[in-house]
Amino acid sequence: MDSLGPVMQIILPFWAPVSRQISYFKDLSKNVEKLKKEMDELQDMRDEIQADVDDAISVGKRQKPLVENWLRDVRKIETQVDSIRLEFEQRGTILNGCCTDHFSRYKLSKRVVKNLKHIENLRGKGVFDMVAESPRRPRVLEMQTSLPREQQSTSEQTMEEIWKCLHDDENGVVCVYGMGGIGKTTIMKAINNRFIGTSDFEIVIWVSVSKDLNLGLIQKRIGKYLAIRFDDNEDIEENRDRLFARLKNVKYLLILDDLWEAFILDQVGIPKPDKHNRCKIVITTRFIKVCTAMGANKLIKVRTLTRGDASNLFYEKCGDVVLSSDIRLVVEKVVEECGGLPIAIKTVGQAMHCKDKKELWENALRALKGSSPEIPGMEREVFLPLKLSYDCLENDKIKACFLYCSLFPEDHDININDLVTYLAIEEGFIENVNNLEEASNKGHDILERIKDACLLEEGSKGNEYVRMHVVLRNLAIWITSSSSFIEGSKFLVQAGEGLVQPPEEKMSGGIERISLMCNKIEFLRIKPDCPNLVSLFLNDNCQLHTIHSSFFELMPKLQILDLSNTFIECLPVSLSQLVNLRVLILRSCRRLVKAPPLENLKELQLLDLSYSGFKNLPQGIASLVKLKRLNLSFSHLAIIPYNTIYGLTSLEDLSMLGVIHKDRTTFGKTANMTHLSSLRISMSHLNGFMASDMFHQWFSGLRRFNVQVGYERNEEVMCLSDKEICIRGCDNFACGIEGFIKLAITVRFQECKGLTSLSQLVGDSKSLRHLVVFGFSGLECIIDWRKVGDDALECLRELDLCNLPNLEKVFDGGAPPPNTRFQNLRRVQLQDCPNLRCLFSSSMVEHLHQLELLQVFDCPEMQEIIEGDMLPDNSFPRLCFLRLQNLSKLASIFSQRFIFISLEKIYVRSCPRLKKLPLFCSSIYEIKGEIKGEKEWWEGLEWEDENSKSLYSRIYQSPHSFI
Repeated sequence: MDSLGPVMQIILPFWAPVSRQISYFKDLSKNVEKLKKEMDELQDMRDEIQADVDDAISVGKRQKPLVENWLRDVRKIETQVDSIRLEFEQRGTILNGCCTDHFSRYKLSKRVVKNLKHIENLRGKGVFDMVAESPRRPRVLEMQTSLPREQQSTSEQTMEEIWKCLHDDENGVVCVYGMGGIGKTTIMKAINNRFIGTSDFEIVIWVSVSKDLNLGLIQKRIGKYLAIRFDDNEDIEENRDRLFARLKNVKYLLILDDLWEAFILDQVGIPKPDKHNRCKIVITTRFIKVCTAMGANKLIKVRTLTRGDASNLFYEKCGDVVLSSDIRLVVEKVVEECGGLPIAIKTVGQAMHCKDKKELWENALRALKGSSPEIPGMEREVFLPLKLSYDCLENDKIKACFLYCSLFPEDHDININDLVTYLAIEEGFIENVNNLEEASNKGHDILERIKDACLLEEGSKGNEYVRMHVVLRNLAIWITSSSSFIEGSKFLVQAGEGLVQPPEEKMSGGIERISLMCNKIEFLRIKPDCPNLVSLFLNDNCQLHTIHSSFFELMPKLQILDLSNTFIECLPVSLSQLVNLRVLILRSCRRLVKAPPLENLKELQLLDLSYSGFKNLPQGIASLVKLKRLNLSFSHLAIIPYNTIYGLTSLEDLSMLGVIHKDRTTFGKTANMTHLSSLRISMSHLNGFMASDMFHQWFSGLRRFNVQVGYERNEEVMCLSDKEICIRGCDNFACGIEGFIKLAITVRFQECKGLTSLSQLVGDSKSLRHLVVFGFSGLECIIDWRKVGDDALECLRELDLCNLPNLEKVFDGGAPPPNTRFQNLRRVQLQDCPNLRCLFSSSMVEHLHQLELLQVFDCPEMQEIIEGDMLPDNSFPRLCFLRLQNLSKLASIFSQRFIFISLEKIYVRSCPRLKKLPLFCSSIYEIKGEIKGEKEWWEGLEWEDENSKSLYSRIYQSPHSFI
C-alpha cells in the first residue's frame, strides 16, 4: 500500500464497489444464463422432495414445517426468476442498443445476481433427513360413538362404576365383560371421550384387538400413540424394550377393546399398573376367563337394556311408524323378542324402518320367535357375530351342551341339576367318568365354561339355575337348523308356544332332539318316524292325558324321555321297545298308575317316579341292572319291594323321602349297596340299627344323605344341606343317635321331648353347621359347656331356636372350654321362648367374633340381650343386623355403654322398655345404616346429649310394614 501513489491510495477503497456495479452492467447476459441453469437444478431438487412429501402424506404422515417453508421459498423465487427471464427476453434489444436504458439494465442485472445467491442458499438448505413425520396425536383421541341419549339410563350405572374404578388406586386392571353386541365398546368409547379436557392421564391409548391375537400389532398400535415407529424387521422383543422404556414414565390409560385371548403384559412391553404409577388398563371381552388371566382387579358386567330403554332405542331406529295404534302391541312383542340386546334392537329396528303394515310386523315377530334369519341383516349383523363366541367354545361337547340349553322355553330358568343329569347320562356328552358324582361335577364344569363365555347367565331363582338369553337361544336354534346340516334340521324346538296339537309334519326324518315342553297338547295320536331321535321332551304339558300305544315304535335310538308333570294315566306299550332309553322321567304324573313291563330297558340309568300316582313299582324294575338313580320320593307307593330295590347294585342315588319305612331290618340292607353315594329316606321312628358301628361306618361314606324321622307321608321338609337329619316327635334318644348325628351338617329337631339339654346329642359334633330346634318342650338349655369336649361345635354357623317353652339359657356353664373353636357362629335367630331372660353371658361374647345377624322375637321375659358387667374390647366386630320384636321386658341390650362397630341395621318393634341404643361406630360422625322402630318408642329414647339424638335421627325411619 505504501508503494502506491497518494492519489491511488485515496481512490482504491472506492474502486471495489464501482467495479462490482460495472460487472452488473457488463455480465448481464452471462448471469441470466447462469440463473436459468441454477433454477432448473433447484426445480429438479424441488420435484424430488415434493414427490417424497406426497408419498409420505399418502400413508398418513405430516409434512415437516421446515420442508414446507423450503418449498414455499422455492415457489417464491421461481416466480421471481420467471419475471427476470421474461423481462430480459422482452427488452433485450433495447437494453443492448439504447444508451438511455442503462439504468434499467443495471437494475435487472442486480436482481439476477441477488437471486443467484438465493438459489445457492436454497440448494444448500434443501438436504433433509426426513421430509415428513407421523402426526402428533392428541392426548385423548376422540372416538365416534353411537351411544344415544335413550340408552344413557341403562348404561349410566355401568359407566359410573367404570369411571369410579379408573379413579381408584386399588383397581389397576378393570375388565368390562358381557355377551357380544351388548354395548361394551360403545360404553368404553363414551368413557374415552369423557377424558377429553381432563388431566387424569398423560395419554389415553385405544387398541382394538379382536379375535386373532397379534402381539406385534398391539405394539404398533400403542406405538402410534407414543410416536414410536417400529420397523417391520424388528421382532417383538426389540419392540417390547422400546415400548417399555417409553411407557414406564408415563401415566397412561390403556383400553384393550374386544380381547378374546389373554396375554402377558411383559411380553408386549406394557408396565403393569399399580398404586405407584397409577396407570390403568381396561379390557372389554366376552370371556370371564380372559379377565382372570389378565389379572383383573375388578370385573364389571354390562347388562342388557331395560324394557323402557330398549323401546326408546328401537323407536329411534324404526321411526314414528311405531306410534300407530294398529301395530303398537305387535311392536312391543317384537322389541321384547330382542331381549334388550342393542345389536338385535338396532338391526331389527332398521329392517322395519317406516313399515306400517300390521302383516309385516306379525311376520317379523314370527321370524324372531322361530329363529329365522328372514329379517334383513339378522344373520349378518346378529347371528354371525354372536356365533363367534360359540365357535370359540373349547370342544364339540361343550358346544353340544350350549345347543342343548335351547330345548328349554324362552326366558326359562333351567335347573342345573336336571340339565347336568341329561348331559351326564346321554351318550357322547360327558365321557371318561366313573360315576354320577363325577359326571355331575364334569357337567357343572362344562356349564361354567359356557357361562364364562357369556353364553349362559345365572337364573332369576339363584345360582342353582341358569338362563339362556332369548337372542342366544335363537342363535342356538338357528345353528341347529342351518344349511350346515345337509340332512336337515337337528332340533325341533317349539317349547312354550301354546301348542294344542303336536307339529306332526315336522316330527320325522333325521331330527335328533324334539322339545315340545310347556305347551297345551292333549293327545299324541301319531306314530312319528324318527329313526335318529335321541331326546324327547314332552314335560309340562299339563293337559296331556293320552299317548297312542304305538307312539314310540319308530324311535329306536331314543335315550331321554321326559313326561313329567303331565296328566297321563298309563304309559303306552311301545315304551317297552325303547331298548336304548337311558333316562325316563315321570315326576309329578299324579294320575299315572300303569306302565308296561320295563325289563327290556336294559340301558336305563335314571328312573324318576317321584310324586307319581304309582301304588306299586312297575314290573321288571329288578332287571334294570344299569340303573344308577332311582327317585320314589312322595309317590303313592303302598308297598315297597325292598328286595327288588336293594338288588339294584349299580344304584348310586336312591331317594325315598315321604315313603315311610317301618322295617328296620330291610332298611339296613342299604349297607349292601356298595355304589350308593346319595340316600334320601324317611322313617317312622328311630331304630336300633343306628347304634351299629358297621352301619355308621357305611353311612359316613355317603357323599350326601337326608334322613327324616317321624314325619307324615307326603310331608315335605326343605333340605338345607347335603348331609341332614330331621327328627320329629321323638322322646327316646337312647339308641346311639348321637354317633349318627356327628356325621350331619344340618340337624333339625321338631316337637321332641325327653331331654333338658342337647349337649349329649350335638356337643361333640365336628361337622355340624346348622342346628334347628323347634318345639322341644323339655329343653332348659341348648348347650351346657360343662358337658362337651374340646373343639365343641367348631363348625356351627347358624342357630335357629323356636317355640321352646322351658328354655332358660341358650348356653349354660359359663364360657366355652378354653380350647374350643366355637367362633364360626354367624346367624342366631330366636323366637317364642317365654322363660328366657337373657341370650348371652358377657364371657360368651368373646367367642362370637363372626356373628353377623341376630334376631330375637316373642320372648316376653327377656330383660337384656347380654348379661354381665363388662364386655371384651371390640365385641361383635362383624354384627351388621340386629332385630328385636315383642320383647315386653327388654330394658337394655347391655347394661353398660358399648359400640357395635359394624352395625348397619337395627329394627325394633314392641320393645317399650328399651330406652337406650348402643353406638353404631367409634365416632358419631361416621354413622351410617338405618334404625327402624315405632315413632312413640323413638321419641322416648334416652340420649347422652341432644347432639347424639340429632345425629342418629338422620338414619331413623318409621317402621311402616318392615316386620
